[in-house]
Amino acid sequence: MKSMKAITISIGDELLSGRTLDSNNAYISKQLDLIGIPVIKKMIIGDIAQDIKDSLDWAFAQADVITLTGGLGPTHDDITKSVLCDYFKVGLILYPDLLDALKDRFARRGFKFSESNTSQAEYPENAILLDNPFGTAQGMHILHEGKHLFVMAGVPREMQGVTQDQMIPILGKLTQQSIAKIDIHSIGVPESTLYELTKPVLDEYEDLKIAYLPRQGMVTIRVSFPTHSPEHNQKLMDELYGKIRNLKPKNIYGRNEETLPVLIGELLLGKQATVATAESCTGGLVASLITDISGSSDYFQTGFVTYANKTKMSLLGVQEQTLVDHGAVSEETVSEMLSGTLTESGADYTIAISGVAGPTGGTEEKPVGTVYIGVADNHHQNIRRFQFGKNRILNKEMSAFSALNLLRLFIEDAD
Repeated sequence: MKSMKAITISIGDELLSGRTLDSNNAYISKQLDLIGIPVIKKMIIGDIAQDIKDSLDWAFAQADVITLTGGLGPTHDDITKSVLCDYFKVGLILYPDLLDALKDRFARRGFKFSESNTSQAEYPENAILLDNPFGTAQGMHILHEGKHLFVMAGVPREMQGVTQDQMIPILGKLTQQSIAKIDIHSIGVPESTLYELTKPVLDEYEDLKIAYLPRQGMVTIRVSFPTHSPEHNQKLMDELYGKIRNLKPKNIYGRNEETLPVLIGELLLGKQATVATAESCTGGLVASLITDISGSSDYFQTGFVTYANKTKMSLLGVQEQTLVDHGAVSEETVSEMLSGTLTESGADYTIAISGVAGPTGGTEEKPVGTVYIGVADNHHQNIRRFQFGKNRILNKEMSAFSALNLLRLFIEDAD
């Protein structure tokens, strides 16, 4: 076994033009990092045969593992397989079982099978096929002078399936050392502050690799380290998480897959309680985040999107005089939104949001980014004023996640 390095290559004119974001290289890099294979370069190239060949030449000279995504469809601009045949000086092989499966797939969906789709059953003769559970373009594993080339469809869902189920298990057996990692999530703490806060704790340990990953008012601390026994890994992760969370428990809230929507669901299920939402500036984003979690129908009651003042009054019973005296973006209005949502939904908990998302609509008293967020049960309310930035989309996202964190704290404090 030896240390290995990787290079990822994404193919597609649409990636170069910016019409489509390249999420494939990021996903593959993350998966390779987990098994101790660092990615030393990421490349995006167009649908040009010579560019693909030149990229392969350079990658094979620099790395042990190369991934190539895109260009495996049945249309004229999907040239990856023909380029690979030319590059490796091999021909295509038709796989009759794949062809039969393709024809059956088309027949079951009521589509006519065209001859152009036959190419989906043809692959370079030096390729080991890797099953694609979500599409018709099979993945490929090609060994070349002791190096590993993995070729996958560019559709993210298909690429992820082949990467997770096929490529990673193959490479995991070849690497010198696997890497364990823990993601520790925080909200409402600037990256620089979080770094200064956590550095003394993390400096107590050797062989840790630390990364701070900021996103819309939240920062994830990714800690990776060489694996030992499963018991040792788990003990170290628990110890790290406990020490870091205790530094700022209102802001450091979960690890790994414990996102705020997941934690909210677990808290509500544990109390056999339900939640409802009333949203103005976020336009239903909080409800969407909660219901992204499978099984959320067990605890999510309903969501009101009361964007206009008249719907705040007609659906939630907000008083017109409250809006006149204090405005839609106010503690008083959010308080009445909370009360109305509890009454109308019958839920145990509720979230209400009203703010100035921007980029227009702000005043000197309530500039763009001013958001009032409240949470309540049938006995208490907690309403806070937040001041975010000037970007409309970021303000909506930060408001939504801040609301979930406020509800988390409200439920935990009640306990």
